Amino acid sequence: MVKNYFYRSLIVGGILVAANVSKAQHDPYFTHFRFNQQAYNPAAAGVKENYICITGLSHLQWRQYTDETPTTGTEILPGATNNKQVAPETHNLNVNTLLKFGSGGRNKVGVGLTVLADKIGFMKTTTFKGAVNYRIPIQGNFGYLAVGLEFGSTNFGYDKPNYVAIDPKDPHIPSAAGSETNLDLGAGLYYSQKKFLGIFQDFYIGVSYNHLNAANYSFTVLMMDGNTRAVDMNFVRYLHINTGADWQLANQNWKLEPAILLKYNPTIQLDLSMTALFSNTFRAGLAWRSTSDAISLLIGYQKNEFQVGYSYDITMSQIRKVSDGTHELYVRYCIPMKFATKPPTIPPLTPRFMGHGAY
Repeated sequence: MVKNYFYRSLIVGGILVAANVSKAQHDPYFTHFRFNQQAYNPAAAGVKENYICITGLSHLQWRQYTDETPTTGTEILPGATNNKQVAPETHNLNVNTLLKFGSGGRNKVGVGLTVLADKIGFMKTTTFKGAVNYRIPIQGNFGYLAVGLEFGSTNFGYDKPNYVAIDPKDPHIPSAAGSETNLDLGAGLYYSQKKFLGIFQDFYIGVSYNHLNAANYSFTVLMMDGNTRAVDMNFVRYLHINTGADWQLANQNWKLEPAILLKYNPTIQLDLSMTALFSNTFRAGLAWRSTSDAISLLIGYQKNEFQVGYSYDITMSQIRKVSDGTHELYVRYCIPMKFATKPPTIPPLTPRFMGHGAY
C-alpha cells in the first residue's frame, strides 16, 4: 500500500485536470499573513507612509516530502528513482509606497508591485501584478479607508513533469511542460484606525476579492501515450477578510499583536495568529491554520526599518509521518523617502496691508 497519499492525490488531481475542466485551484498559504497583506489585498499597498518597503517571503511546505511510489508501492516501475520535493513551495516579493499629490500632499495614492511563484508537484503558477489604491481620510486623519485595485497576469501550467505512473502509457498524465498566461484582476478595501475600543492601537481590517475575472486556462500538452491533449483549468475567486491590531500592555516593554485571516473559495479557511513584541525588537508567538491542520511557532527581530521573521509549522495530520514540517522566512526593509511639497503661497505685502495706505 502506498503511504504517500498526498502524492497519489496530486496525481489524481493531474488526471482530472488533463481529462476535464477543473476548478480546484488554491492560492498559497502565508504563516506571516499579518506582515504580507499586499499579496492578497491591493488596498494594503503603501500602508507605511514616507517609505518604500520591500518584502521577500519564502514558504516551504512539508519539507522532505517525496514521491515514494517506486519503493513503497507494488509493481510500479521497478528501479525507478523517487521524485524529490513534490510538496508546495511559494516565493513572494512585494514592493510598495505611498505617493502624495495636491496641496500639502492631501491626496494619497498607494502603489505596489507583487510577484508570486507557487509550485506544487509539477504544477506551477507565476503571477506579476500591480496594485493601486486611493486613501480617504476619516475623522480628521484619525483613520482612513483605502480603496484598491490590482491587475496583472498569471501563468499556470506544468513545469517539466516527471510523474511516476502505474500505467506508463496513461493518456491523461502529462509527460511534457505546457502553460498559458491570462489576465488576473482583483479589488480590495482596507480600513485603518489609530486607536480602537480604547485598548488597541493601529487597528486595521481589510476585505479583498482576488481572481475577479476567474480566468480559464486551456492549453495542450504531450501525454504519456505520446499524444497531445487539452488541459483546462478555471481559476476560482478568492475572498479574504483580515483584521488585527497592537495591544500595548501595562508593562511598556511588551506589546501583543493579534491577527485573523479568513479565506473563502468556496471552502472556509481560518488563520489565527498571536505574537508578542518585546522592547520593540524581539517577536515570538503562535499561529493556527484550520484546513491544513497546522500549529505554527513564530519568532522575529526588528530594528529601525529592518524586520525579519521565521516560522515553523507543526503538521497535525498524518502527513507529519513523511514530512519534516513547514518553514517560512520573510525579510522586510523600508527605505525612507521624502516628498517635495510646494511651500504655501504668501501674498505680497502692499502699502495698504502694511498700514501705510490712504483710507
